[in-house]
Amino acid sequence: MILDRIQIKNYGVYRGTHEAVLTPFVGKPIILFGGLNGGGKTTLLDAFQLALYGARARLSNRGRLGYKDYLAASINRDARPGEWAEIQLDFTKVLTGKLTRFSVTRSWRDGSKGVTEELSVAVNGNPDSIFTEHWDEIVDTYLPSSISHLFFFDGEQIAALAEQSSAAAILGAAVNSLRGLDLVDRLADDLKALERRKQASALDGAATARLKILTTEKTANDALEESLVQKRAELSNDLGRLKKELAQRQAEFHSRGGLVLERLQELEGQQRTLRTELEAAVEQAGKEARAARDMLLLDTLAERDEHVLASLREDDQAKTAVDRVSALLERDRADRHVGLQVEAILGADGGLADHLRTLQALALPECVSQSQALLAKISGTEERLLRLEAELSRAPEQDSVTDVLAQIAATTAETDAKAAELDGASVRYQAARRRSEELDDSIQKISEAGLDARHGEDSRPRILKHSKKVRQTLDDFRLGVVRRHITTIETLVLEAFRSLLRKKRLIHSLSIDPVSFEVVLWQLQGVALPFDRLSAGERQLLATALLWGLARAAGRPIPTIIDTPLGRLDSQHRGRLVEGYFPHASHQVILLSTDEEIAGDYYRSIKSSVSREYILSHDDNNGATSITTGYFVNHEATV
Repeated sequence: MILDRIQIKNYGVYRGTHEAVLTPFVGKPIILFGGLNGGGKTTLLDAFQLALYGARARLSNRGRLGYKDYLAASINRDARPGEWAEIQLDFTKVLTGKLTRFSVTRSWRDGSKGVTEELSVAVNGNPDSIFTEHWDEIVDTYLPSSISHLFFFDGEQIAALAEQSSAAAILGAAVNSLRGLDLVDRLADDLKALERRKQASALDGAATARLKILTTEKTANDALEESLVQKRAELSNDLGRLKKELAQRQAEFHSRGGLVLERLQELEGQQRTLRTELEAAVEQAGKEARAARDMLLLDTLAERDEHVLASLREDDQAKTAVDRVSALLERDRADRHVGLQVEAILGADGGLADHLRTLQALALPECVSQSQALLAKISGTEERLLRLEAELSRAPEQDSVTDVLAQIAATTAETDAKAAELDGASVRYQAARRRSEELDDSIQKISEAGLDARHGEDSRPRILKHSKKVRQTLDDFRLGVVRRHITTIETLVLEAFRSLLRKKRLIHSLSIDPVSFEVVLWQLQGVALPFDRLSAGERQLLATALLWGLARAAGRPIPTIIDTPLGRLDSQHRGRLVEGYFPHASHQVILLSTDEEIAGDYYRSIKSSVSREYILSHDDNNGATSITTGYFVNHEATV
């Protein structure tokens, strides 16, 4: 199957008609779309699924809306009243040994009588009423809607699959769909219903009444359980959307200098400390420079005094005057020496004061060297201070980020509330599940109690006996099918994971429990490696490997479409995905990337595998997106 072209008209942010040719060239499987957040990437992903599956499509923003309500809400807001919205998807597929061209067109409008939807399918350019009428069944033979999420997905789905509890549920559903085991489950449920009807017909009045009450409660409980499954899925989608929105708000906050603002008090404290250190260092440098100068002067004066006094002592008549001059000079030197009492922080030795000549020859050069070291320290402190002041200058005014902070707070609160609601729904689901098992046991006991020998040749015991045997056979068959194919899936997932993993020796093997579908990683020593021992990036690579392995296990040549492919990955693991997965994920890979994902070195590394490039340009003035050829103008920048 190869997607050849998509045309969108008045759907979501796409006002008017827009199209993109998707047919890849030989050896270049990637079709690259670039678009900023909110520019229509996810809407484009939804368009592929809506065209193929209609009401059964897994749409990102449908939420709790009914299908017709969703269609009405998805019509471009600037479309004229009654104007049609439309998605046309052209693809080719080998059918009965021949390459066959299909064109699926799904259109709808919101008129006076509500939403009207039309579907038409053309085969090799000719409208085909049979294919149009039975399209839901036909498309499931090409790409079942139950496994479409293995081929059409986004970064949020990868994030969900990276959690061990979610991985088991998704993996179980995927294996059931791949092997058609959902049909086996439905058959087993039908046999249970048959058994209950047969058992009920053999009961007396009181038992029948009790059974009716339990059956009614079981029906209501089953409906509750099913609604809670749907509720959890919706809440999980909403939570993923909110987390994505929160990440975008936080990125906007950081782009405005929010990180600096958050650290403002800490940075200002560092600035004050550095200024104090700088002032102290400068003051100490001045003191020590003056001390060195005065020491040299003191040494010079001592030599002068000795010479003057020696000359005077040669004259006997000047002896009294000599004593007086000697005392005067001694007091002068003592007064000058007081100025030299400076703490030698930089290592000046106070013992050198008694050896003035030695001081001149040795200590003074050492003082010069230490002064130079102090000047270097001052220079370093000044440089640190300049860098800090530059960082502080990038701090935005509080008013400039107030709106973003308010949005972050609101989105955080909504995210927490949604997470709590999801936890509550999970608790209620588990309670409903336990109650369902209790009711099954009670119904079974009442039904079995009514079967006794008085039935004689009645066919009911025989039917019940064989029905139970058939159900047991189905259970054994189901487990056998899973065991037989789970080994293949384990091999494919492990191979994919190893190709993406940087630490080649981290994982020796991988196993999947055929009943619980829990994934266990094993190290070389036979020790299990829990999911939480992996880094966040490694868990997302594992989630990608699970999708990749399951898609390969499907054994069908189906295109892969990925929205926001690198959004949740750190830079350390992005390269592994870009080089190891995207060019090899399928024979046709459609990537819907932001300007911060497939860019710079990542763009250059897959450029040789790219057949076509498109940019989703969103006009903020009219709120509409257009599809044009090309890619981000700054894609050459290194990221």
